[in-house]
Amino acid sequence: MSRSILDRPFMVLVRRELWEHRSLIWAPLGMALAIIVLSLVSGMMHGGIDIRIDGDQPLPTILREAEQQRGLFGLLIGGLMLPQMLVGSVVVFFYLLDCLFTERRDRSILFWKSLPVSDAKTVLSKLFVALVAMPLWIWVLSLVVGLVVFGVVAAKVAGTPAAALGTWHGGAWLAVQGTLLGEILVAVLWYLPMVGWLLLVSSLAQRAPLVWATLPFLVVSIAERTALGTQHVAGLLERRFEGWADHFSFGGSLSNAQFKLLTSAELWLGVLVGAALVYAAIRVRRRSDDS
Repeated sequence: MSRSILDRPFMVLVRRELWEHRSLIWAPLGMALAIIVLSLVSGMMHGGIDIRIDGDQPLPTILREAEQQRGLFGLLIGGLMLPQMLVGSVVVFFYLLDCLFTERRDRSILFWKSLPVSDAKTVLSKLFVALVAMPLWIWVLSLVVGLVVFGVVAAKVAGTPAAALGTWHGGAWLAVQGTLLGEILVAVLWYLPMVGWLLLVSSLAQRAPLVWATLPFLVVSIAERTALGTQHVAGLLERRFEGWADHFSFGGSLSNAQFKLLTSAELWLGVLVGAALVYAAIRVRRRSDDS
């Protein structure tokens, strides 16, 4: 291809997706604002701090060590991404099921097909939103939320025995942000086959795409367990849902981030399967009409 896929028509398609599916923007933003409000409300509460770790050892004693301070700081900054990530994952799941299904249901596909934009770019713009735009949006939100919540915590613990919690660790903060970006990349690769499957179902289903996305795997799993007494399909699905999370490291650093999945044949086989499913979704849309 002589022209980059990220050209003006493609980015217009991306903006169209974000405009038509505003929950992609507002749901993670709402969670981010909720976290900030909760931190501010908790920051207004008064009272002593008496947190204990490892039995009877109080938190101020633990925080006397610089390494412990950096570890808790990184855990705070990185962990605040989790609620937004969970909300974003749910929103993206239903977005992928809906994005190609709805345009056939309301016949708006006829209008979009009349424009000089290929089916490949249309489908890839939806893939871009799910696997690039949304993760980056969640990362940016978590960055801002982390700074705000840290500021609230620092103000709250100032002058208390736990004042070390309010110490800023610039190197640890940069390391955490770099680690989160790297692990987002791994997550994008890991979940590509699931995203491809949802796009294909969205392009094929005449009704109830959620049922068609889940029913085949449920039927096969039950049939396998009934006929063979094994659960390989269920185990594969569980691994695909949870496998990446086993390698996620909140509060880690660039030097010890767990990127083991990048050398896993399972990940790259999934990438190939995901690419094939996305290609199939493009082919299906290319043949779609108002029927």
